[in-house]
Amino acid sequence: MISAEEKLQVENYLISKKLPLDILLEVKDHMISQIEDKMKDDENDFEEAFSKVESSWRDNFSLTKYWMFFGHEKIPRIAKNIMKSKFNIILRKSFLLGLLFFGLSFLLIPMSGDFESYKAYFVLSNSLFLLAPILLYVFNFKNISYFKKDSKYKGRIFYTLYQKNLTLLIVCFLGTSQIILKGGEGLFNIFVLKENVSMILIIGLCAYRLFIYTFAIFGVFSFFEHKKALKKIQFLN
Repeated sequence: MISAEEKLQVENYLISKKLPLDILLEVKDHMISQIEDKMKDDENDFEEAFSKVESSWRDNFSLTKYWMFFGHEKIPRIAKNIMKSKFNIILRKSFLLGLLFFGLSFLLIPMSGDFESYKAYFVLSNSLFLLAPILLYVFNFKNISYFKKDSKYKGRIFYTLYQKNLTLLIVCFLGTSQIILKGGEGLFNIFVLKENVSMILIIGLCAYRLFIYTFAIFGVFSFFEHKKALKKIQFLN
């Protein structure tokens, strides 16, 4: 068994690699287990064993880009791989739910009868995307500092891999506000009043709405995953 001071040395090493804390704790357990195995099987002291394990993990900590969520910011390769795996699952769910909501809003265009009826539904249903981030932050106000995009563990690393995604809630809040202000008039005029517009405009309007719905839902999923991961981190610490 390695000492508490040696475990702290491993943790500080991983912090220097800019791993989010939830990923760091998983990697830390694996590294400590490997170090202890080498100390036992190869009769190495801690420094020798740590050096060998660190060398075997080096490629995982090489820096790369994950443009979709981190832009030009470089992150460790292992963090990117874990994020892609988890984010892809959430993105698929978010896209399907966004597509469902988008499809239902389309079905109600011919069913509404007139624009005022459609507008009432449109404003009410899209308001859910405004209420969601407000309610999430209100009900988690006591721990709001952990949900800020710049809140960091020991001032050095993010708490979870989902943390930066929470800004999507603000972005989509603003996007949904713009959609509500339009009142659904554009698509209603196109499909009911047969307003003559270019196909490019129709595709653009549809794509914009679907994008906002998808990433608003993705932001909500990320919020809950972030909150769930925070509980695990507090338990492990």
